[in-house]
Amino acid sequence: MFKELRNGLMAGLGAVVLTRDRIEEISRNLVKEAKLSEEDARRLADDLVGSGEKQFNRLEKAVSDALRDGMENIGVGRKENVERLKHKMDAMEIRLGIVEKQLEACLDEQNRLARSREGK
Repeated sequence: MFKELRNGLMAGLGAVVLTRDRIEEISRNLVKEAKLSEEDARRLADDLVGSGEKQFNRLEKAVSDALRDGMENIGVGRKENVERLKHKMDAMEIRLGIVEKQLEACLDEQNRLARSREGK
């Protein structure tokens, strides 16, 4: 689920955040037009890409935290908690099966004793 959410965020941010290719293309054009030196263009591109990545990482963390908090608030269990509960339920089912067999054996014994008393 997180991967799909991340992909959705990336698509949504595509209109806002410039890709490295687009930034490099703009930088090359600025160098061609002699508005920036190659060194300044490279530094600008690196700064813009780094800034975009930092902004995306902050947004990704904020969304992840909000999703986690929201899931906890509505009572959705974490995978490890659900697995732990599943193992407990499996163990309880086994124990219940043993108790049911013991109860059935006791009832059978009571019925056998009751029939033997009737026969005397």
